[in-house]
Amino acid sequence: MRRTVMHERTSPSSSSSRPAVYRAVHDPDSPATLSTTVVHALADCMGVDPTDGRISLYDAVDPDALDKLFRPRHDGTARLGGHVSFVVADHRVTVYSDGEILIDPPASDSRTDR
Repeated sequence: MRRTVMHERTSPSSSSSRPAVYRAVHDPDSPATLSTTVVHALADCMGVDPTDGRISLYDAVDPDALDKLFRPRHDGTARLGGHVSFVVADHRVTVYSDGEILIDPPASDSRTDR
């Protein structure tokens, strides 16, 4: 099952000590929901297993509402553009109407091998 079609870390400007922004793209034609793609992208970014329960969207955003937000209308026409941002585990997640997902990790990456 294809959840994302692209993963990429983009380097910050050389004058910044911030970690790279993580990019993923949701494929609306895949069987995966947008919220599932976001969880998998966060897991990839954080270096954790998406099924171990460490990542939950519920405290930041309603996953069902996120899935419906950019879904085509009942008549098949596309929704207007836009984006939504929220924070999960200190990572700012921005989801765009075209399926692009940007994850901005915290300034000091607190990942540990667990």
